[in-house]
Amino acid sequence: MFKIFNTESEWEIFQNVIHPNPLFKTKLYTHSKKEKDFFNTIINADWKDNTAIRPDFISNNIMIEMFEIDDIVSKKQGSNNPQRKADARALRTIKNIIDQIPEESISKNMNIIAHGDTRYSPELDKFTPTDSYSHHNYQAYLNNFNRICHKHMDKVEAYRKNYPLKKLGFLIIDDATFYIPTRKNNAISPQDAFYFYPIFDKNFMHIFIKSDVDFILWAFNNKSFYTLHDPYGQKTPFPNLFLITKSNYYTKHSRKFDISTMESMEE
Repeated sequence: MFKIFNTESEWEIFQNVIHPNPLFKTKLYTHSKKEKDFFNTIINADWKDNTAIRPDFISNNIMIEMFEIDDIVSKKQGSNNPQRKADARALRTIKNIIDQIPEESISKNMNIIAHGDTRYSPELDKFTPTDSYSHHNYQAYLNNFNRICHKHMDKVEAYRKNYPLKKLGFLIIDDATFYIPTRKNNAISPQDAFYFYPIFDKNFMHIFIKSDVDFILWAFNNKSFYTLHDPYGQKTPFPNLFLITKSNYYTKHSRKFDISTMESMEE
């Protein structure tokens, strides 16, 4: 995982991507040796936190803007995200509990993981059952991606003006679940499922085709692949970090997915 704790800064998340904790294995996917060599250039560069000015991170020859996406159904152009509100509520609850514990009993290096349940209503103090589709779905995934990505695309010209000689990349921290076409009674093989990552979906990737973005680092934080032998998705066979350069935004495997058939593996 690249984003682990609720209180991590953008810089800390970026470090998790380029210098991952050995406890959390990073599996990198590239289309070519050239891209793999470029990734080595990225991880060996001397990076500086530039979040106060933007883009977020800069080195001598590269600049990276980072943003997060998910598949949560939200309102008001993403400002009313029920999952983030539930997570914030859970974090407040945990902090209130911690405040009641003697300070000497708590490690100063403690980090917090708080994941809230959107079905809980604090006003009613009870859980309201919901179907998972109304919580997260592929259309919401695409909508959130387009909204947030366009927002950052609008700033590319300014980034280029500030740093005209640097390569520009987007780092996408993706919290969406794994989507595949509706299975009915048919299982899907890992080989086939792999090509349903959004990097192969033209609904997502078309935004980059005519852009001035040189590369994408797409970090998947929540792509659990469930099978009969691995019902909890603990041993996913897939990469969790993809590096894609401009020449490979579309490949021979790229196509436009049928959004209406895409179903989360958590259904």
